[in-house]
Amino acid sequence: MISNLNNYVIFHTVAKAGNISKAANQLYISQPAISKAISKLEEELGTALFNRSSRGVTLTEEGQVLLSLIHISEP
Repeated sequence: MISNLNNYVIFHTVAKAGNISKAANQLYISQPAISKAISKLEEELGTALFNRSSRGVTLTEEGQVLLSLIHISEP
């Protein structure tokens, strides 16, 4: 079982923003904290969720599937 549901909120925010810096600003947490949460989630799920580049991040196929399963109410 996944121990920290906040990691899913972080994943969702990064996926929608397409950029860790933007997601960090939106969530009011540091970029290293975002990266750590994503790494932990990827480790727990046993798969990469993002392709990382200097321009930002894009979802892997597995990341796209996970995003389709997450339903977060946005204000």
